[in-house]
Amino acid sequence: MIYKIRATIPSSKVFVREYEIPANMSLFNFNKFIINDLCFSSDQIVVYRAIDDNGKMAAVYGLFDLGYGSMDKVSFEQLVEKGQNVLQFCYDMHNNSCIVLTIVGEELENPRSHYPQTVLEKGHNPDQFSAKYEDPQVYIPRTGGSSVLDEDDEDDDEDDDEKDDDVFSEFEDGVDSGSDD
Repeated sequence: MIYKIRATIPSSKVFVREYEIPANMSLFNFNKFIINDLCFSSDQIVVYRAIDDNGKMAAVYGLFDLGYGSMDKVSFEQLVEKGQNVLQFCYDMHNNSCIVLTIVGEELENPRSHYPQTVLEKGHNPDQFSAKYEDPQVYIPRTGGSSVLDEDDEDDDEDDDEKDDDVFSEFEDGVDSGSDD
């Protein structure tokens, strides 16, 4: 069985990732995958906070057992059995920077696919050491007719071509006007 997981950042309207992962995948192996996918440094401490259906923290999973099991001993299948369908991937604990991972569905395994895999990607990767995620600037193109500046630019190009022609006109007859012969 394959779980589809949606990754979002609460402060962003742009950032979204969707992953497909095997149900028996451990948090430790998923952590290696997501760190690579987001281009994060692998030598930083991270934790996964499991959120229950009431929105309260139900467990914390880290590299070391923090009382709920370590990341290498907990699989996504076990999380679903416990009703922990939402995780906060806390990648910078000093700034409380988290990505919310929500298990949104189950799918049949496709024998031609390699799991885990990224199936949707929107927005740029967050900066692992930044205090907050900033959405990229979105520039809206102008609509309507062309401007006066655009029309003038086209005319200037034609004038430049005419000037270039004048520079070589004295050499057209094959006689160099500057020679004294």
